[in-house]
Order: sequence, then structure tokens, then C-alpha cells
Amino acid sequence: MRSAPRTDNRSHSMRIMSQNNATRVLLWAGAVVAAGNLTALGVLWATDSALFAKVMAVLGAAYVGGRMAGILTGLELGLGNPTVSIVIILLNTGFLLLALPIFRIATRSVNPPRWLASRIRNSEKRAQSQNRRLQSLGIFGLVLFIWLPFPFTGAFLGALIGILMGIPLIRLVPIVLLTMWFGVVTWTWGIDYIFLFTGTTGHIVAWILTGLFLAYSVVIRFRDTGDAETGKDGAP
Repeated sequence: MRSAPRTDNRSHSMRIMSQNNATRVLLWAGAVVAAGNLTALGVLWATDSALFAKVMAVLGAAYVGGRMAGILTGLELGLGNPTVSIVIILLNTGFLLLALPIFRIATRSVNPPRWLASRIRNSEKRAQSQNRRLQSLGIFGLVLFIWLPFPFTGAFLGALIGILMGIPLIRLVPIVLLTMWFGVVTWTWGIDYIFLFTGTTGHIVAWILTGLFLAYSVVIRFRDTGDAETGKDGAP
């Protein structure tokens, strides 16, 4: 009877050590992917300035408005499906592999920087809210959430939801990455296929949707920033 607590403590310590190791591996992987992305952008800037400008437009739209905005922007700029998919996959992969371990490290910090603390609280709030909605669906709901290309869905927030669900990082990250990659490819080819049937009307709708996604994302981020400055998110 007396040995049970020691066994439980040992198991708990091993789980913490495993999570810490996984966090370090993710951080290194993210640094490698980010360095590769920056190197590729540098080479592209030096060799093809026109293509570089288009790729940067896709990256900017995807970062601000989500994958759908990035996909629509890339297709409207005349980039092929493979190029659009690769650009958005590399952006999302690098961001996830860097942001997730940084988030985990920051949440354990006693006094993280104020600007980072506000973003952590906002991300945690969104993850907790979505987790309550997805609990009944389990892993299927998480996969669907990551697959959707709308603002404030996707890989990073999906990973936070997965952590709340208790999924270990060693299982969670492959699920998130594979689902995100599959989502980018299917939505890119699917939207391009729709364009073939809708013609000019489809392209007009695409620009309207891109504008709406970008505007919505900017408004939400501005609201979150204002809430953090006024203390509405619980900041001191």
C-alpha cells in the first residue's frame, strides 16, 4: 500500500519528462523548418522577384486571414495548385512546430512578457471554448476542426484543443500535421475545381470572401489587443 504513491509519482515524473523531451524536439524541428523557409524565400527573392511577391502575398493573406484566404489569394494570382499547397503547408508547419513548444514553455513561466501573456490567454480561451463544443465528438471533432480552413480554426488552435483533451504530444502532433496537410490539398484543389464551373462569378466571390476573412481576422485581433490592454482578459 505504501509503495503505490511512489509508483504514481514515478509515472508522473516520466510523463513530464516525456512531454519536456517532445517540446524540445518540436522546438528544434520548428527552427529547422523556419530556417529552411527563410532560405527558400531568400533564394526566390534573388532569382524571381515577381514570384517572390506573389508568394509573400499568399503568406500574408494566410497568416492574417487563415488558410482559405491564402488559398484564394494564391489561385487568384495564378499560382498553380501544387505551389499554393506547398507554400501554405510550409507556413503552417513551421508556425505550428515553433508556436506550440513556445506556448507550452511560456505557460510554465512564472512571469512571461506581457504581450505574450495576453496572446496565451486569448489562445487558451478559444481552445477551451472550442473544446467544450468538440468534447462529444472526440478525435473526429478535432480532426474536422483542423481540416476546416476558416479564421481561428486550423492546426495551432487544434493542437491546443488536443492538449486539453489529454492527447500526448507524440500522438497529437502527427494527427494535427497530417490533417492540416490533407486539408490544404483538398481545399486548394476543391476551390480550383469550383472555379472551373463558376468562371468570373466564382472569382468575384473569391475576392469578396478573401476580403471578409481578412477583415474578420483583423477585427478579432484588434478586439483581443484592446481587451488585453484594458484588462478584460484577466490581465493585471
